[in-house]
Amino acid sequence: MPQIADRDRPTASRLELREKAQVKAKWVSAVQYLAAGQRLDDAALAHDWNGLPSGTIILDFTGFRVSPVRDMGGSIEVCDPGEHAFWSVYGFHREAQEWQIVHDALSDDIGESLARIVELTGELVEYRDLSHAYANTRLPDLVDLLAQRILDEIPDQDAAGARADDADTHPLSYLREQIRAAIEKRRA
Repeated sequence: MPQIADRDRPTASRLELREKAQVKAKWVSAVQYLAAGQRLDDAALAHDWNGLPSGTIILDFTGFRVSPVRDMGGSIEVCDPGEHAFWSVYGFHREAQEWQIVHDALSDDIGESLARIVELTGELVEYRDLSHAYANTRLPDLVDLLAQRILDEIPDQDAAGARADDADTHPLSYLREQIRAAIEKRRA
């Protein structure tokens, strides 16, 4: 019989938190809630995310993934960076055992959105596009993985046609910088 990790066991406080969060119809930080002596306060509440169905809360998900996506005439699909119209954050739903949309973000909002999700949940983040995936990593480590991919994909600076701004114009550079800035904002 497979063992259940402690973080996946429904404790009384986690169940109570989930019930209170559903009543408030808000995403709640379990860390803030428990640190505050299990009282639901304004600091523990976050804004509503544009992809969550009513009654679904952050504690219903056990991990998150960010992907570049494009609109194919009414159908949204994951694509390669550079082809994307916006970024989508998906969560792995604990009970449904499937990835579900949590939030769609424009480029200037994606770093803050991911940092807030991680801050609220403590969960790991994945990145996935059509050709690459980085699974279950901490947000600062995702910044490093994206930086390495950018360096791997730009031409050698001594090669013909190489430009000094190749790294800056890579389609993942803005995502990396947005995440890095959100992390630095929280460290300050």
